[in-house]
Amino acid sequence: MKIYPNNNSSIFLLLLLLCLLLPSKTVIATSETESLYQSGLELFNNAKFEDSIEKLENAVNIDPNTAKYHHILAKSYGRLAEESGWFKAIKLAKKTLSHLELAAELDNENTEILNDLMEYYLEAPIFLGGSTKKANKINNRIKDIQKIKN
Repeated sequence: MKIYPNNNSSIFLLLLLLCLLLPSKTVIATSETESLYQSGLELFNNAKFEDSIEKLENAVNIDPNTAKYHHILAKSYGRLAEESGWFKAIKLAKKTLSHLELAAELDNENTEILNDLMEYYLEAPIFLGGSTKKANKINNRIKDIQKIKN
């Protein structure tokens, strides 16, 4: 079969081939991000927070719309902040808040994420985003979610 530029069947076959290749890239990206997440979670659970952050930042860069990636990344930043000097802790605390808020925005029904965000608001000083008003609002949201689930 000769392929000519104006041959409709050849164009159709080329488009079909391209369409078949596109989903495989998505599957590869999904399995790569999930692998990065699982590695980051394991490192977090083993208190290797800097290594966890590296893995989870890569996962977030590939797939910025997955709440659980931002959640564990935020927790890793928070734990590292607890071990760090004052100036580094401030920078890490800001990253913690940013990723917690994003995780809560991406999955506003996840009470684990909401509890962690509420705890941050309660414990952080005002200049790092702490706010009892915001914490109370989230606490009410959690109560509403729990009523619906029960």
